[in-house]
Amino acid sequence: MPLKNKLTRNIFYCYLPIVVLFATIRMLSHFGILDFLGQSGKIILNCVIQIGLLFSISIFLFSFFQKTTIRETFKFYGFRKISLKSILISILIGVIVYVLNIFVATFFNSIISLFGYKFTSSTISGPQPIWVLFVNLFLTAVLPAICEETAHRGMLLKGLSPLGRKWAIIISSIMFGLLHLNIEQFFYATIIGLLLGYISTLCETIYPAMIIHFMNNAISVIMSFSRTNNWGIDGVFNSLGNFMTNSPVLGFIFIFLLIILLLFLLRYLIGLLFKDTALKKINQLQNVLFKEIARENYFKEIDDISKGNYEKPNNHISFEEFDKLYKIKSFDMGHISGLDNHIIFNEEKYKMDIVTKALMITVFILAGAITLFTLIWGIII
Repeated sequence: MPLKNKLTRNIFYCYLPIVVLFATIRMLSHFGILDFLGQSGKIILNCVIQIGLLFSISIFLFSFFQKTTIRETFKFYGFRKISLKSILISILIGVIVYVLNIFVATFFNSIISLFGYKFTSSTISGPQPIWVLFVNLFLTAVLPAICEETAHRGMLLKGLSPLGRKWAIIISSIMFGLLHLNIEQFFYATIIGLLLGYISTLCETIYPAMIIHFMNNAISVIMSFSRTNNWGIDGVFNSLGNFMTNSPVLGFIFIFLLIILLLFLLRYLIGLLFKDTALKKINQLQNVLFKEIARENYFKEIDDISKGNYEKPNNHISFEEFDKLYKIKSFDMGHISGLDNHIIFNEEKYKMDIVTKALMITVFILAGAITLFTLIWGIII
């Protein structure tokens, strides 16, 4: 089987059981079959889903199918270190994404509410101890940022790379939205997935996506805890809501200008992130290549002189020589993994085979059917 076909088929061999098992756990939990787990059930199920399914299957089962090492899998997924500057930029992007996410969720929720959908409401009442905040941050922000990104911006996004960058981002983002198995989260999760996929491919590292994902979820958890414990942190959004109610025209203008400003700021920060990640690595690679070429030319010139050839040396190298040198140095510097090397520099034309198509369609149908069921259920109850 061609390498590219083997790769895309293997990721769906891994992702299909993730969806099936995740859906099974969610349904068992919904119908109360897992209530015997007691108060600790939420923690246990979250760990099973995030660590046991999303992370472990994406890493270990994929490595088994591809017959590669765990280290090579991490490298292929884009686990490449970033600078402190990139971390700080990613944090700022995460804050902006959270604010924009509120508008996106409000917009799509207003649409499905027109169909009579009734939204779920929290049953928490009264103040909670501070340890609950840290548990929720771990379950809702830390684990999803690591495990969900490993599965979607790691395995799916990179595994679908033979389809081209655009389709890899789109398909992995839709699957990310569908895997939430909830119509309330599908729309904004898909849009966030598009942004995270774009950033991951642009910067050639998965860490910014993890940080942005963490910040978005963490702020949401903190805001929820603030409302429960009357901390007042969410007062800004409450004031904005009151302003929109009392002055809808001015409120709309303010929201419109705020969104435009945030989008421009987001674009600027993504540009900075690109310069500090992929572009910096490209410049480093370029410098290494120039030095290596100069070194090769120097030894060629010395060799020619030793043979009595005093004519002006030809310092041009062939494309084949440069291509070979580029691959070697990219791999040595950790810019690409062994799997990347096979995929990027493999010129064979890719066409998704029927088995892989069937697996992908099965995933879409299963996750899509459950997501659609949550919409129907929210309308009829």
